[in-house]
Amino acid sequence: MTVKHVFVSTERLSPAQKHAINKLQAECFRRVTRKETRECFFAKSFGRVLAYESDLIVGQAELFSRQVYFLGKKVLLGGVGGTCVTGSARHRGIGTLLVSSGLSILRVRRCDIACLNANVRKYPRGGMYYRLGFRLMGRRVSFEDVHGVMRYDFGELFLPICSKAIYDSVMTSEKTFHIGRGYW
Repeated sequence: MTVKHVFVSTERLSPAQKHAINKLQAECFRRVTRKETRECFFAKSFGRVLAYESDLIVGQAELFSRQVYFLGKKVLLGGVGGTCVTGSARHRGIGTLLVSSGLSILRVRRCDIACLNANVRKYPRGGMYYRLGFRLMGRRVSFEDVHGVMRYDFGELFLPICSKAIYDSVMTSEKTFHIGRGYW
């Protein structure tokens, strides 16, 4: 079956698309509690790449961008979050298609680097993300939760988009990289 992918800005998602995305995320992210979602994953995306088979959404990737500061310099940080493909459509390259399309959009938005979080216990080298050029940061990142509390996580993967120099600085520094308010 042919898979079609489209970009939809967040404000243009239809109620049917939102319902399908919620159902898909419930399938893919069972391990994430509602409390954790409310407290950590509240960052607002600017859009999503949706994968369709016929008229059904079988995959999605959420896209983010924000300005952060690192070592006194502005960084336009792009993010890919919540990438998931329904069980019956996995292992057919749909996830790779979604993330690749998302990276193209982040490039058009002139993001310096892109980041995402992956289950590094299950995929210690980043799985498909590694094949796309992402590399695991060897230290934790920080972010603020909904209450303004600093949280730390390990498993963040980075990719240079428009600035290899910023990417190199982020990846080689020993300083914690702060991704801002809300995780993706």
